[in-house]
Amino acid sequence: MKFYKYLFENYEVPLRVKKKEKKMNSKTNRMKTFKKTRYIKTDISPENRSFDNIPKYSDSSNKVKFQDWLEIDTSKSKSKNWGWSKNGYCYGWSHRAVYGFKKGDKVEKEDSIGRDTSRKLPYKIKDDKDAEKHAIRFAREVA
Repeated sequence: MKFYKYLFENYEVPLRVKKKEKKMNSKTNRMKTFKKTRYIKTDISPENRSFDNIPKYSDSSNKVKFQDWLEIDTSKSKSKNWGWSKNGYCYGWSHRAVYGFKKGDKVEKEDSIGRDTSRKLPYKIKDDKDAEKHAIRFAREVA
């Protein structure tokens, strides 16, 4: 008899809501609440993740933070409101909106948030550095 292994990998993403556990503090004999991070397992690879397939509860709220779901690296940003994702987009966000930019995207409208005002419309985003500038500008303007 053959045992078949799964053809896909399991990825773990931390849930937004942490599990609360009460334990006795041995030094003070008082109850203390500890928060423990819980994880959700998924077979969707980071390159295939988007806002369309983010896990949701039945009340349509997100189970995970979008930064964790898209695995956005914010190490380059000082303000932690923009960063590169593993799916090839550079995301900029605030409490109002989120948008991802990548090489080859078209900017066509005059009122687009994050657009380069020195360029003539319509134009394409040239490279990764240009996408990064658009994400930084978007995060600053939407805040």
